[in-house]
Amino acid sequence: MRLDFNVLWVDDQPDRILAQSKSIGLKMGAEGFEFKPRFCRTIEEVESVISEDVFTDEVDLILVDWDLGNNTHGEDAIERIRQIVQYKDVVFYSGQATVIELREKAYERKLEGVYCAGRDGLIDEVIGVFESLIKKVLDLDHTRGIVMGATSDIDYMVQLCLTLAYGQLDDPGKSKFWGEAMKRVMAKVKDLTKRSEKLQAAPSMESLFKAHMLFTSDDRLRMLANILGMDSFAAHASSADTVKAYRDGVVDGRNTLGHQVLVPHGKPDSVVDNTGKSVDINEMRELRKLILTLRADFRSLVSAMQQ
Repeated sequence: MRLDFNVLWVDDQPDRILAQSKSIGLKMGAEGFEFKPRFCRTIEEVESVISEDVFTDEVDLILVDWDLGNNTHGEDAIERIRQIVQYKDVVFYSGQATVIELREKAYERKLEGVYCAGRDGLIDEVIGVFESLIKKVLDLDHTRGIVMGATSDIDYMVQLCLTLAYGQLDDPGKSKFWGEAMKRVMAKVKDLTKRSEKLQAAPSMESLFKAHMLFTSDDRLRMLANILGMDSFAAHASSADTVKAYRDGVVDGRNTLGHQVLVPHGKPDSVVDNTGKSVDINEMRELRKLILTLRADFRSLVSAMQQ
């Protein structure tokens, strides 16, 4: 699972479910997941979407209205979906047919993995299924993978911002940019030289594992913060706050998660690295929520710099 919770939503009048969609998004956001619905009005649109292997692989839940207009009904859409997407949960809902009637329709078509709800109970039903799904993956080991995947996306966006910035600088600006980068690299080289001398004098596996990177993700973040302070990028200066918030609020937690392997003694509720820093389940929820916000900010920065 990812931070994105992808939903295929089949309803011929998506405008009338905007309030429910917003409420669902807020509730999922409170758990640190981004609700990403993809709306389809017709079975033809559904067939087009489910033919896309990437989307089919990544869809987490399917919502289907009973009355799809033009004498077409939700059970027809679910039956078609089930021919390709066989194992994803479906929430079948209606503002007209009762829950009992929906269950009968699903039973008659031999449709499995289908939850039924009235329109007024749709939000609770969707959140109930969502919570059931995430509980299966929100042990520390799985949620660590979610965080690491999301921060890798942000690392890529930081790298893209640096590439865009370099391409927009004049020759003196490029020289300054490169000089700053080389200064950081040479400082690392000097530090690694000292460490190598210490390693030779007093061999230590811990020291060996730390002596491996010349231009780290934190170096890139620092470089981006410096660039955003340049006059050439004054229009993006406020994004320096995003970089700082990411360095201060995410990087340590990400590193703690990334540098430990869980030992399966029961179900652990926290991770502690070799410096004593810890991250527990509740902190992971807050970490996911912060990453969601900052990821959106980094996306906005990339988009602005591409203009």
